[in-house]
Amino acid sequence: MTLGAGSEEADGCRAEWEGARLKVGNALFSREYAVSNGVLRTVSFKSADGREWQETSSAASQPSAADGQLTIMAAAGRWSPVGIEGLRVKVAAEGRETELWLFPGVPGVIARRAWTDAVKPVHDYDRDFRSLSQDGVALRKWLNECDCIRFSPQHIKATSVVCMDQTDIRDSLMDVDERLLMAYDTRFTLAASALDCRDVLTGDGLAFIRLAPMPSSRPEKVEDFILDGAHRRVALLANGYPLVELVYRGGDVGRQRAVVAFQRAIRPYRAERDGILLSNTWGGGNRDTRINQAFLLKEIEAGAKIGVDVIQIDDGWEHGRTSNSERKALAGKEKVWNGYWATDPDFWKEDRERFPDGLDFLVKKAAEKGMRFGLWFGPDSSDDAVNWKRDAECLLDYHRRLGIDYFKLDSMKLLTPLALKRNRMMFDLMQEASGGAMVFDLDCTAEIRPGFLGLLDVGPMFVENRYTLRPVYWPHHTLKNLWDLSHLIDPVRLRMEFNNPDTNHDKYGGSPLCHGNYRPDTLFATVMAASPLAWMELSDVSEKSVAVLAPLVRTWKAERARWHGGVIHPVGNRPDGVAWTGFVSEAADGRGGYALLFRELNASESFMLDLAPIFGERQLSVKGVIGGRGKASLDGTRLTVSIPEKLDFAWVKL
Repeated sequence: MTLGAGSEEADGCRAEWEGARLKVGNALFSREYAVSNGVLRTVSFKSADGREWQETSSAASQPSAADGQLTIMAAAGRWSPVGIEGLRVKVAAEGRETELWLFPGVPGVIARRAWTDAVKPVHDYDRDFRSLSQDGVALRKWLNECDCIRFSPQHIKATSVVCMDQTDIRDSLMDVDERLLMAYDTRFTLAASALDCRDVLTGDGLAFIRLAPMPSSRPEKVEDFILDGAHRRVALLANGYPLVELVYRGGDVGRQRAVVAFQRAIRPYRAERDGILLSNTWGGGNRDTRINQAFLLKEIEAGAKIGVDVIQIDDGWEHGRTSNSERKALAGKEKVWNGYWATDPDFWKEDRERFPDGLDFLVKKAAEKGMRFGLWFGPDSSDDAVNWKRDAECLLDYHRRLGIDYFKLDSMKLLTPLALKRNRMMFDLMQEASGGAMVFDLDCTAEIRPGFLGLLDVGPMFVENRYTLRPVYWPHHTLKNLWDLSHLIDPVRLRMEFNNPDTNHDKYGGSPLCHGNYRPDTLFATVMAASPLAWMELSDVSEKSVAVLAPLVRTWKAERARWHGGVIHPVGNRPDGVAWTGFVSEAADGRGGYALLFRELNASESFMLDLAPIFGERQLSVKGVIGGRGKASLDGTRLTVSIPEKLDFAWVKL
């Protein structure tokens, strides 16, 4: 064993170690570990007020030693090229390696646990996990290879969340399971996106979030946690994917603050880059049939009237032909959805037949109207994404040569861990080379992809394709998905759509929840907490609708740095078409914020929301209803909002 002592600090994050003991923390938490059998095990996990979460009588708290070579190193570093600087701690022993990342303002760590091939455990997941509830040997085998928290509070509510992408076939995107841990509970394993373990008596808790593809969309079958009610503990399984491990106080509000804090450490919010209004023509349902220079000039004119920030062309700008294209295949070529470079070395050049003056001409026309430009792109997944660097250089060329920063990435099929690794390398290369200017909308609608949590630092997730032509665009469903996902994902990291208020009303069978029964600005408001997507052909929006929509977009653009810069909390009831629901933004400067409330199709003209859980006893005042229609008043911490009409909203500045 190599024993030593040392310490390191970076921006208020600290690590100190001696022998086989390691302590890490910042102003919001402290955590102590002991290395045993090469595994970094929690001895103590405390919040800023000194509350202990690890049961001190548990075996994990006993002095332990590591056999063989043990090294601990720490240095300042960043999680990704766009992240803030924090502290990286690396512990290696017995062929096992653990990285801990700490950041200022984040009440916990991001842990990445790995083994060398020589010691990597090989388990039969199905057999071993079935045995856990009856076989103590199987349980001990697993627990011997992972960190565990044995909860000091007696009454723990464990809530697991499984996120589901592939939204072309799903509309329920979060599966939530809630249970109270009890000595009579059987042990069971979880493949979950997140796990929340909360003391029911205080509302304080621990939150765990797996930075990985969704459980149903991972290239290999792995589990994330073992919950053991008999011993009131959770095992944090090392499955190759990083795990965010946070401590929080104050129930849902405190948890939301912690969840947003870690996401803004790995990708800080930048008002000039993030949370902007982007348009994409594919939502009109015409695929690539209308895409050409003359049509895009009309889109630019229409976008300027509405207030769009980025005009984005979906599939159809490129020389090659994808399987989604309505055009005929090029002579001697196939229409493909992968293997682009092998099909045609010129696949990703601009189509000069459709754009005789080149994309540069359109980029300049958009800039004259104060807008930027974006493109759709399909990274090549063939041979485990072997062409990742070629893809990166292609997009970097458009960034450098034409100043294009916004890219929607689609068609990926990341079927192996190697493909996922190369995909990560592709984004790192582009973010590093562009200084973080390039923004990537990751399509989550199909295939095996990083999903909502696999690559949180590269840009927003393109959540869903919802069209009026089919018809599958229902505003209350989109609002529901945004509201659900906002409990786990910073809303600015979700690209959410509103569709053309004027099209295809006849396809909805007279439903009162048809998008045609909403005002145009209300449709925009349903995704205003996210990164909004004008999922339509802008030039088809009527002047009447533009006249209603554009004023709200102007107000939103004037307020959005403060609106998005704060922590956004989903409030009210879950949207279902008949609820009172919405969001509250807690401004980063501590001086108020905003409330965005929706009256869906219900008979209650008024709704009362207690703001105390978010703002405490701070003295607030209503500065005005700055969007939508209605009135708002405050009685202490109780905000009452009245909205006269159904399917409408009020945006209140506090």
